[in-house]
Amino acid sequence: MKIRGTCQNCGKDFFVQQVRQSGGHCPNCGLAFQPHYTAVLVEGLEIAEAAGSTLESALEKLAGMGPALVVDEQSVLGDVTAHLAELRAGEKPRYP
Repeated sequence: MKIRGTCQNCGKDFFVQQVRQSGGHCPNCGLAFQPHYTAVLVEGLEIAEAAGSTLESALEKLAGMGPALVVDEQSVLGDVTAHLAELRAGEKPRYP
């Protein structure tokens, strides 16, 4: 999975790999996405991209089997959708 994002400073799109290569900065305007936590940001993006690829692969394998079951989409995407909404809104993460 290749995760794409948009810089809130310059409004241009980028891919996670570009952010990794730029050390947590926008590959277009050069501003840091999170000035105090660039290494943590890059690590989080790497983990998210790898996890997305793993999930895609697993679901593709399951779908290829044609099992007699239906997976509830909300159970897979519920929390993911909520976290993406927080990122879109620029909210700070809420930790339990």
